[in-house]
Amino acid sequence: MNQSMRLVPAGLALIAVSYGLARFAYGLFLPEMRDDVGLSPAIAGLVGGGAYAGYCVAIVGSAFLVERLGARVVAGTAGLVATVGMFSIALSTGPWALAASVLFAGISTGLASPPMAEAVARVIPAERQPQANTLINSGTSVGVALSGPIALAATGHWREAYLLFAAAAAVVTLWIVLTVPGLRTTAVRPRSSVSGADCVGLARAGSLPLVTAATGMGFASAAYWTFAGEVIVEIGGLPQGASGLAWVVIGVSGLVGGAAGELIRRFEINAVHRAFLLALGLACLALGVMPSYVSIAFVSAALFGAAYIMLTGVYLVWGVRVFSDRPAIGLGLPFLMIAVGQVIGAPIAGAIIDAANHKMTFIVFSAIAAITAATAYRERCSVTTRRPCPGPCRAAPSPSGECAGVYECGDASMRAK
Repeated sequence: MNQSMRLVPAGLALIAVSYGLARFAYGLFLPEMRDDVGLSPAIAGLVGGGAYAGYCVAIVGSAFLVERLGARVVAGTAGLVATVGMFSIALSTGPWALAASVLFAGISTGLASPPMAEAVARVIPAERQPQANTLINSGTSVGVALSGPIALAATGHWREAYLLFAAAAAVVTLWIVLTVPGLRTTAVRPRSSVSGADCVGLARAGSLPLVTAATGMGFASAAYWTFAGEVIVEIGGLPQGASGLAWVVIGVSGLVGGAAGELIRRFEINAVHRAFLLALGLACLALGVMPSYVSIAFVSAALFGAAYIMLTGVYLVWGVRVFSDRPAIGLGLPFLMIAVGQVIGAPIAGAIIDAANHKMTFIVFSAIAAITAATAYRERCSVTTRRPCPGPCRAAPSPSGECAGVYECGDASMRAK
């Protein structure tokens, strides 16, 4: 099996242990942790907020470190952080030690994704990269889908569960170190040396719509991630176990997101983007309006899980297209903005609940998803395949006469594809 065929399952496994186990499993075991180590609601809330902040810092650092240290070092570090963090969680005896361990383990999520985008760009042919990237990205759903049943089976034994998670992370870390290319590995698609403001830094053609869309999606999803469990149990009157089962449904349905690359190939980014943002909005609307119906609650969870992971795959492909010369940045920027949107959206959702009710909150956030669907990706000149400008461009060409970014020529049929 060649390196490109080994990379996707290894990357998927890294995303599964970092997102699904090191970060998101915390919520499943929180009630037991509270009773065992005396974790107060204030400290639990601090962990929740700190996890978002740690993710934002880590993904920014990872995106830039990949360009200096290489994908293997950063991806291996992500696996090591997840392993040590979850091992520390299992051994924690006090609330502050547990909080610090959970926050440390959660940093692995920010570290893990950018090096995998870089690795895909280096060893997988360009025409297969969207499919590879989105399959790896669906590892989040694999981890969530696995952690749910384990949490149910390990009721009363959360320490043993985290020891199992840490062992799995250690195995995955070794797999990553043996599979992910290092700094000097020759790229399948060579990097180009491009001058001009369009290809330097983050301010380039196509980045603003990407940032807007990713932030809007993060904002729109925040109410569901934060309050869906509360709506299902307290507002809908469903059994306590329904919330945990809905979590598993979100994880399993998110596996659909692995097909994002193939759907984009068939239908283009904008069609997939709009369809699944509307699906995410519909999931919010359905749960907010009809939370007491078991079937509606679980259909909503399935729709939300599929839409959320699909959309993260869309932004991954979108970002890598915009930053085709810097794939780690192409992934890191939209994923950072999704988290920023969630940081902004969660307290606003809470404020609307306090001022009105859960139903109004979910209606408002479903509308935000629909509005965000109006944001569109625009084709731009590939950094690696730049061609002479075919007509009078609204964006000035570079000194060599090549198009520096997005261009719209007098003849619409001549636009870059």
